[in-house]
Amino acid sequence: MNSDKLGLPLDNMEQYTDFITQKIKKVCKKCGPRAAGSEGDKKAKKYFLEDTKALCDEAWTEDFRCSDKAFMSWVPVGAVLVILSTLLFIFGMPALSLLITLLTVFFIVSEFFFYKETLDVFFRKKDSANVIGKVKASGETKKRIILCGHTDSAFEWTYTYYGGRAAVATIIVSAVVALVTSIAGSITAIAMGKAFAPSVVFGGNNTAITVFAILMLCLVPFMIVALFFCNYRRPVTGANDDLTGCYVSLAAVKYLKDNNINLENTEIVVALVGGEECGLRGSKAFAKKHRTEFTDEGIETVCVAFDTIHDFDFMKIILGDMNGTVKNDKRVAGLIKEGAHLAGYDNVSVGTIDLGSTDAAAFSQAGIPAASFTAMDPAPARYYHTRLDTEDILDEKTIEAGLKIALKTILLFDEKGLD
Repeated sequence: MNSDKLGLPLDNMEQYTDFITQKIKKVCKKCGPRAAGSEGDKKAKKYFLEDTKALCDEAWTEDFRCSDKAFMSWVPVGAVLVILSTLLFIFGMPALSLLITLLTVFFIVSEFFFYKETLDVFFRKKDSANVIGKVKASGETKKRIILCGHTDSAFEWTYTYYGGRAAVATIIVSAVVALVTSIAGSITAIAMGKAFAPSVVFGGNNTAITVFAILMLCLVPFMIVALFFCNYRRPVTGANDDLTGCYVSLAAVKYLKDNNINLENTEIVVALVGGEECGLRGSKAFAKKHRTEFTDEGIETVCVAFDTIHDFDFMKIILGDMNGTVKNDKRVAGLIKEGAHLAGYDNVSVGTIDLGSTDAAAFSQAGIPAASFTAMDPAPARYYHTRLDTEDILDEKTIEAGLKIALKTILLFDEKGLD
């Protein structure tokens, strides 16, 4: 590899942007929503495999099993448990109320903040698969770059669609207040020696306990509303989240192939993973299966995940991932940042994801240097996890930017590695 290739002007990008948009439209039209393990998901895998075979030297699928509903179930499960803890408190069982509330906190922290499979044992698992492609180095393989996008789509978030940021924030704040109130009220009652005492609320001799009880009751309607946060009967199309990431990855390979750009010592792996919306299940399965191979000191390996390439003004490199609990690799983030600069985009920020996670976190947890590139309004955007995420709102300007950044990052890694 020489600097001449790194300095390529990336001409005719319109045809590759068109390739991306047309492929996304085809998958949306032919397959529809793609919740993990659904018929749409299985049907879409055939298209992904077909396109990957056409562009890569090798292509295959790797099966895994996951629950499509367990990950987000912490919301309705948590709401039910908070309501139960309120009733236990009201009827004089603060000790049990505290226990139930702490269990709720455990479910929320383990499932949402750390993406553990805590609740998966209570849900039926379905078959899904990752689609993997490999473009071999023309000579000896000394480096490897994994381009990752996720193939599945989410179930609709009811209040993102109907109320946007204000509605989602209201649910989150009310849940936090309910948990804090329940814990504080229960501990106060227990400290008074009223761990099991029917008169603790109705006795009328303690103002603090009465105030806690009233506040908890006032929050019950919000918990009832939270039961419907995720609409499991309405999976969304997911054109932007994340068919854009999948086809930006494939288009980068197509560009190199069409323009006879051969990487002598760098292997490219395209990982189109499933189950991201149900807790990074596909990327975790892939990283776990190939961990020994990808952490081999003989081949320097990095992963760049692309997720939701839509909002030009919010292009961002994710360093702090999984709600800030996972730190991606600074060197990979720097690589993407320099690639963005070389592609002519200096408006790309580096930071922590507001809420949620990207597939890069699964690779980072497996010891594989990784970072993500995203372009989504973190408000969140109204299309995020709603029926509005269709092929009709694809943004070609941002998709082209994402593709250019992907290409420059690949060529930069081929030339310099992580040094």
